[in-house]
Amino acid sequence: MKSTTAIMNGMIIEKVQSLELVVYIVLQQEKTYDVELPEASGRLILGTNKGWLVTLGRDLQISLLHPLLRQEIPLPHMGTFLHQHYAMSPISPEDASEEFILRVAMSCKLHPSKNNGMYSSNPIVMAIYGARRYLAYARLTDKVWTEVFFPIMAPFIEDIACYKGKFYALNGRGDLFVCDIDDNSETQGRAKGTKIFSRPTDLDIGINYDNSRTYLVESEFGFWLVVREFKAKYFKAPHRARVKYRTCNFTLWKMELKYSDHPSELPSCTCIPENNLGDQALFIGRATCLSLPSSQYIRPNCIYFTDDTEVSFHKGGGHDMGIFNMETHTIEPFFQGKSIHPISPPLWYI
Repeated sequence: MKSTTAIMNGMIIEKVQSLELVVYIVLQQEKTYDVELPEASGRLILGTNKGWLVTLGRDLQISLLHPLLRQEIPLPHMGTFLHQHYAMSPISPEDASEEFILRVAMSCKLHPSKNNGMYSSNPIVMAIYGARRYLAYARLTDKVWTEVFFPIMAPFIEDIACYKGKFYALNGRGDLFVCDIDDNSETQGRAKGTKIFSRPTDLDIGINYDNSRTYLVESEFGFWLVVREFKAKYFKAPHRARVKYRTCNFTLWKMELKYSDHPSELPSCTCIPENNLGDQALFIGRATCLSLPSSQYIRPNCIYFTDDTEVSFHKGGGHDMGIFNMETHTIEPFFQGKSIHPISPPLWYI
């Protein structure tokens, strides 16, 4: 079996068919393009960021893949993460590879090379991994993933984003951390995450893992925290692991970051509730989240979302997708077809 991928104004739809094709559905042109992409055959697509796919092979080799130019860049092997066992059981990364890496983000754009692997930039690639949602990073030339250490034993990082040159991580309590990565420090090889925002008790942005999920979204107009709420139905024994779920609401906060004149000092952060995105639209899902200005094909003040509740996939993910209107609090579909996949459901490629 070989993989087919469809991209719809940035939406990748992973299917299993007999052809090695990438199907680009470009909304601006209202056309569909078929492109061969054998490099993605037999590999999981873990996410997308800044024009690149992040893929994982059966040999647990992680790579960046540019789907348009078909360039592939190896990243450190999955076996080089510090925490190798999944949860408290002896499950190895091989046994849980579909769920081991939750999200990946890059520090800057990486322009495809024309000179035999020489690139104009060497971005940091940050990954959330493991059942306890640890954080690690690597550069293109690294052989292993470097752990980011937190003041708590199990960080349970929910999302990461690079904003104005710094990586920020959000945990399940709604606390925000800034990641300190200093190659010139005496502690090279040990990065740390420092808390700069603690959720007040009267601010309801904490995570209920059964019924909500949070995202960090970088944009030209600010740094956003988005909470996605679900309605869920849990089956009785013997099917307790099965869940029916549907997105029902979004709430939005703007993270106001204030920077000191001294580079060594950490930024401070305040959280302000918002109910209007103005002329912007947010795109969230398993890929790194981002914002785009509205256009003829992108609605303003809306949140476009794809299905990313991996642990609840039963017959496959891909059914919980749509456009949430921040003004009317209504949801309508943006894709009339059906794209269900047990491992690689639709995600955004922009």
